[in-house]
Amino acid sequence: MVRRWCRTFSDGRQQVEDIPRAGQTRTATTDANVGKVNDMIRAKRRITIDEVAEELGISHERAQNINHDILRYRKVSAQWVPRQLTSTHQEQRMAVSLEHLVTFIQHNFS
Repeated sequence: MVRRWCRTFSDGRQQVEDIPRAGQTRTATTDANVGKVNDMIRAKRRITIDEVAEELGISHERAQNINHDILRYRKVSAQWVPRQLTSTHQEQRMAVSLEHLVTFIQHNFS
């Protein structure tokens, strides 16, 4: 792997970013589809991934990706609900915890 990189850069390549690859472009995970999935779930919390995929004409895998990875919903008691802590909430929680730890160390509470 390293030898191939050395050869590539010695042949004149100057960019370290990946060169765009040929292949099918992603058309299912557009902002429009993400918005539609979000609207569908908010309208009917018990909707299934298969129903979402069929309604939008996308694959089950793409519907699952939009639902779990992009919108960050999860099933609770057969209903889709947003995950409790977003990444922003997690960062705020970490900052507060660090403040408490610093206070604890400074005041020698042991």
